[in-house]
Amino acid sequence: MTDQILIVDDQRDIAGMMSDLLSDAGYATRTADNGQEALAAVQADPPDLLLLDVHMPELDGFEVATILKSDPTTATIPIIMVSAEEGRGARLIGLESGAEDFLSKPVDPAELLAKIRNLLLLRQRTKRAAVH
Repeated sequence: MTDQILIVDDQRDIAGMMSDLLSDAGYATRTADNGQEALAAVQADPPDLLLLDVHMPELDGFEVATILKSDPTTATIPIIMVSAEEGRGARLIGLESGAEDFLSKPVDPAELLAKIRNLLLLRQRTKRAAVH
């Protein structure tokens, strides 16, 4: 079964670029343009991982992460936050919001793929351990 990744970014060109990269790597992708769409997409069909932009209209990435991590049905979905914002502040807020990782734009494709692979492997191992 192919892992499904939800890419949330209000800049469609960036979402499209990440979707192409991940599709080429064998992942199934969906996109959402903002935080509200992201929450609706997760509720309708929970992804295996979320790539979440920080700065978006309506609900920003920090708010989306906080909402998802506070709900037991979505709390285990790994989140990688992505932001053009440099510096420690946004990274700390993102991690405190519940994101498992944080990447700065422009995203390094090899680093993104490695982080996704590691988080998905960890999630699979955690699921298997919970069954046994």
